[in-house]
Amino acid sequence: MQTINLLYKNRQRKHLFYLAGFTLLLLPTALCILLNGAIDISGTQLLESMFGKSNDSSSLILWQIRLPRLVGAFFGGVSLALAGTVLQAVLKNPLAAPSTLGIAQGAAFGAALGITLSGMPDLLPHLQGLPGSISEYAMTSGFAFIFSLLTTGTIILLAHLQNSGKESIILAGVALSSLFMAGTTFLQYFADETQLAMIVHWTFGDLARASWPELYLIGCVTVVSTLYFFSNRLAYNALLAGDEVAQSLGVNVKRLRFVSMFMASLTTAATVTFFGILGFVGLIAPHMARRLVGSDHRYLLPLAAVLGVLVLLFADLLGQALLDPVVLPAGVITSFLGTPVFLLLLFSRRRSGTW
Repeated sequence: MQTINLLYKNRQRKHLFYLAGFTLLLLPTALCILLNGAIDISGTQLLESMFGKSNDSSSLILWQIRLPRLVGAFFGGVSLALAGTVLQAVLKNPLAAPSTLGIAQGAAFGAALGITLSGMPDLLPHLQGLPGSISEYAMTSGFAFIFSLLTTGTIILLAHLQNSGKESIILAGVALSSLFMAGTTFLQYFADETQLAMIVHWTFGDLARASWPELYLIGCVTVVSTLYFFSNRLAYNALLAGDEVAQSLGVNVKRLRFVSMFMASLTTAATVTFFGILGFVGLIAPHMARRLVGSDHRYLLPLAAVLGVLVLLFADLLGQALLDPVVLPAGVITSFLGTPVFLLLLFSRRRSGTW
């Protein structure tokens, strides 16, 4: 018994070490985001700007460009990573992620539709009184959010009506993804040059796209969903033993699966609405965390959230440095790096039960 307790405590310390180490890694990475860019900011200028003792251009750059990018990376990384972790837990499928359920693709179609309709003011006369940039932004963000939620509702409704299994939900997401991609291509075919450029640019996940008002909304949704996920961490552990065992332990499996999918989809919808598609974050971060701490959601959820933020921060830094002075959006970097990293994780696993 003492040996088992010792092994358990050593395992706990190892998990806490990983969590503390990667959390501390956030600090120098965040400083790099704040200090480096097209115009470098010194440490003194950073401190003066942070505490309101500077009114020069460095303060404007910090508060209007770099801090929003940093906060956006934090909220985006946490929301996508936790959404992917929870979806994989409730669906018991390692391929479950916001992108594989079609949520991101639904948002992309909604944004493309909004951009197209914004060029046809006669269809929506109540927007004619607004400035062009405001009406266009409202159409793009509004339609992206609506269609991402419609995608979620469709998947959950199909699963509920047909009493489908968890595999069918993934297949329904793949089918909806193909449908929305076809719809986006259709809109691109008939769009003019300006609209086509805007549609393509929106599909690039860019952390610099959201300003403070949007970040407040994303932050509220992220905090609410995160609290829900962490409050049910033991229920997710119970699901690992099977639905019957979880029910015998007092877990309402159907309600947990439904609400968890809805909360994961809601936080993903808020993120992709304002940032665009940030591919592979919700798929890679949970698997990286699972390789380090296993499937215990007491440690898996916080570590996945930290790794999700780190992935976005490193992608943003790499996008700024790769083709300097051209800045590549973080979504492009995550898409390029996501495939080899996922294949490496897939084929280098050491234990058959890790995934």
